[in-house]
Amino acid sequence: MNILRYLCHITNMNFRPLLQQKSVNTLYIVLTLFPLLCIIYHLKDTFLDDSYITLTYSKHLFYEGQPLYNTADTIHGNGQTSVLWMLIESLFFYLKSVNPIYLNKLLSLLFSLIIFTSLFVSFKKQKFLPTKFFILLFSVFYSYWSALNVSHGLETLLFAATLLLFLQHRSKSITYLLAFLLPFIRPEAIVITFFYIFDTKLFSKYFFWRLLIVLSSIFTYILYLWFFYDFLIPLPLLLKNTQEFSAVRIRNFIIMIAIFSPIFFYCLKNYKTKFFFYLPLFFFIVYYSFFIDEVMNFFGRYQYPLFIYFVYFLQDEKVKITAHKITDSTLYILSSIGIYQYYNFINNHKNFYENTYSAGLKNGPVYLGTYLKQRSIQENQKLKIINSDAGAIAYFSECYLYDTWGLNNATLLQTKKNRNWTAYIAYLKNISPHYIILISKESHTFVPKLDFEDKIYKHFKLKDKSPELIRKFDNNYYYFLYKVYD
Repeated sequence: MNILRYLCHITNMNFRPLLQQKSVNTLYIVLTLFPLLCIIYHLKDTFLDDSYITLTYSKHLFYEGQPLYNTADTIHGNGQTSVLWMLIESLFFYLKSVNPIYLNKLLSLLFSLIIFTSLFVSFKKQKFLPTKFFILLFSVFYSYWSALNVSHGLETLLFAATLLLFLQHRSKSITYLLAFLLPFIRPEAIVITFFYIFDTKLFSKYFFWRLLIVLSSIFTYILYLWFFYDFLIPLPLLLKNTQEFSAVRIRNFIIMIAIFSPIFFYCLKNYKTKFFFYLPLFFFIVYYSFFIDEVMNFFGRYQYPLFIYFVYFLQDEKVKITAHKITDSTLYILSSIGIYQYYNFINNHKNFYENTYSAGLKNGPVYLGTYLKQRSIQENQKLKIINSDAGAIAYFSECYLYDTWGLNNATLLQTKKNRNWTAYIAYLKNISPHYIILISKESHTFVPKLDFEDKIYKHFKLKDKSPELIRKFDNNYYYFLYKVYD
């Protein structure tokens, strides 16, 4: 400390004014926006298979007036969870000459700028140096993470930006509109709006207004499901519901606790006024850690919007976690360690996504979808296809896809969850599919990767048929395309 004071004295420097200079703010902008723009451009042609599912619903809504996955099916379920994002994407098809993937990413980029504008304001206003440095660290990390979520093409950035506006303008009239919209972006946001009702004086006019808005939103959402679908619960919520307390999940939960430790301490200190405000954050940390399937949680897309609570937390320059600066600095250090650990987690996803997944998707589902569209044109009929990877093949083939996972098929999901394989196979047989696509562990002979696909393989006696096409995803993931009926 004496050495630092001596250096300041001999150079006549004052660090506090220095940190307020425009050059520092410019450096912040560069460090924050560079990873965001660079990664988005680098991954501009990549897209998650699940994102093609939403695009398929959007396309059918635009061209056929129905938000359905397979318009030929008799029992419909909702296989994509973001109604608002689907509606927005349906408008992309007005611009027939523009790739909807690029429009998707451009819009998500704009939503991300709303978030980083708030972080920039926080950075400029903050006087406590450890917090200021933490905001810079957090912003660079969140920029990197945002770019990855922009690249996968789901509603993540829309949810995050809307949640931020909802938190920032909680006492204004616009919050009523945002509270109404949140469940239409992600249905589990109903939890956020539920606690929003009680985050005010009970039985006051604000309480009843909030209650009215939330109930109206839930009623409208149920009405939407009732009108278009035969199954009212969104299918992904059923498919991805789980209970797992493995060592990996416990470790990730601890990392999340470390990251949000400043907010935890702040909430405990101010529990009388902040309990209901931050309770949804604590709820979803537990829920996403242990009760939802992580298989398609690319780049932690479920957890990403939760960090908006940190963005909101940091935007208030008067926030003091405790009365002691050393304690506050320690908590920010603990949070930084957690962020570093989480960065490693999403960076591993990026490496897989960039080096394996994107190439496999292009070589496998995108190719098969294009191939089957040509087949459909040649045979002058809309083909019926049984398949488990439900996104790109459905979108590019423009055929009738029957999703054997059940993510987009209520009948198959119910029979599979109940392990009623007789009904499961009977449904597929009744379809009389033209093609079946199965996933194999080997390239030269079919070795089933999924148990239900093994049952399909045996029932349709595909051992006696040669695959019309084999496409590689990675070294133990191959698509076998069988022609079944003419």
